[in-house]
Amino acid sequence: MSAENQLEPLRQVTCVGLCRYYKPGKREDPGCGGVEWLKLRPGLAAHLDELPEPQGDGLFGLAEDDPRLLAVCQSCEFRIDGCDFRDPEVPRGECSPCGGLRALAGLLSQGLEID
Repeated sequence: MSAENQLEPLRQVTCVGLCRYYKPGKREDPGCGGVEWLKLRPGLAAHLDELPEPQGDGLFGLAEDDPRLLAVCQSCEFRIDGCDFRDPEVPRGECSPCGGLRALAGLLSQGLEID
């Protein structure tokens, strides 16, 4: 199986299932910081199927300023130009976290230890 095909289950959960910004047929390269971060930790992919049903566009009960989430956002290429969620000028009601960040928040809310 190619590396691209191995990423498809990850994208199904994070992009299709959790991301407000997902556009079918359009693949960003690099992807959002959350997806890029999760790609480097393939052992977490098995746990993505265990995420609880998301409620709204939230972070599974984690605070937006959780240092573990901020660390992922700090490394994201979209943060500088293109991330409404971390842009203080964008009203909260007009944005949401990316699917990758939401997936990570879901894993953390399940009690998984993540490096």
